[in-house]
Amino acid sequence: MTQGLTTTSGYEPLRNHIPTKDAELVKLLKSEGAIIIGKTNLSVLAMDMQTDNAVFGKTNNAWDINRTSGGSSGGCAVAVATGMTALSFGNDLAGSIRLPAAYCGVYGFKPTFGVVSLQGIQTDPKEKTNGLKSLAVAGPLARSIDDLELAMQIIARATKSDQRLVPLNQYTKSVEIKNLTIAWADEFGDVPVDEEIKNAIKNYITKLENAGATVVKVTPDLDFYQAWKTWGSLVGMQGGYKTSNFLKWMGLPFTKSALKNVPMHQNIVKPNSVEKYMIALNEQDAMIATMENFLNEYDVFICPVSAVPAFKHHEPSKSYGNFSLYNNPLFVNGEEIHYYMATQAYTTPFTLTENPVLSMPISISRESLPIGIQVIGKRYTDFRLLKIGMVLDNYAEQFKYPLE
Repeated sequence: MTQGLTTTSGYEPLRNHIPTKDAELVKLLKSEGAIIIGKTNLSVLAMDMQTDNAVFGKTNNAWDINRTSGGSSGGCAVAVATGMTALSFGNDLAGSIRLPAAYCGVYGFKPTFGVVSLQGIQTDPKEKTNGLKSLAVAGPLARSIDDLELAMQIIARATKSDQRLVPLNQYTKSVEIKNLTIAWADEFGDVPVDEEIKNAIKNYITKLENAGATVVKVTPDLDFYQAWKTWGSLVGMQGGYKTSNFLKWMGLPFTKSALKNVPMHQNIVKPNSVEKYMIALNEQDAMIATMENFLNEYDVFICPVSAVPAFKHHEPSKSYGNFSLYNNPLFVNGEEIHYYMATQAYTTPFTLTENPVLSMPISISRESLPIGIQVIGKRYTDFRLLKIGMVLDNYAEQFKYPLE
């Protein structure tokens, strides 16, 4: 929320909503002299991987106006890519910072869960209590990792109203490429990735290896199918905590066919119980341990952000409340793949494991579209991850933004 500035969340009932106070993140920025110059567009209540709503319409990608900017923070990424602002801030539950950053060729940072305050982040006004008590984070988008670091130095701190946050240690040691051990994958979980993205990642990894980094093609020993299911369980149980199981049961016939190939979203809409919630929390604990143990052996893990680069605007097949459903697939190397698997399969596992993730551009496709990667670090090493990212960025392809 931003005091005195219209804050709609792309939601028609909030068209004229003007908050009377700032979110804690906004307070911290203002305390350091930041000037809020405007609000950017997003999907309805931040619930889609594209940016479109009835209040302000569709946000186009600056590289190709016929393509999506990503979501939910698509307006943030376009504002940065076009030079409207040096910094923008979004939320990330399923990739809403990382995906727009990759599609628009900017840098985005998903912090470790629990280090940046979410108090005052706009939710559905009918929900007086924000049920998302895990997974979701707030973070910055920028044109440089230096600016991400500056932003994190300001927003990653407790406030008088939010003392639950975990303090982060600054990282001042120098990072040299020859001392880095990097795990990487261009595909996992049996979800295909566009060949041009895979080739770009392979070429980039070769540059890192030639520069002296130790690189190992290896994937964390995560059951990705179960990770997607667990992520969906937690989102469904927390985000839908006021929706009765009867209503969820009634809605299943409308969502079952559309989500039959989407493990993370199946559990969002299913009826739940306290027992199922406890099981999901224990599954999350086990996967956090798996990922942390994996990163004890490597400085970072590099993988795709999305199965596809920015795609042409993709219309939903139907709506279920404020939630858009997509039956029309996207195409990866000529193969049909579900919309949600193409856009969320590579982001949601690391939301579940709570790791900090840097989304950074490394190349430009044949169609002049940005290609990005995720760089994933151990929990609570956010500032070390950013320092590593600054070194890795030296080996990415240099390009000019569309309006330069």
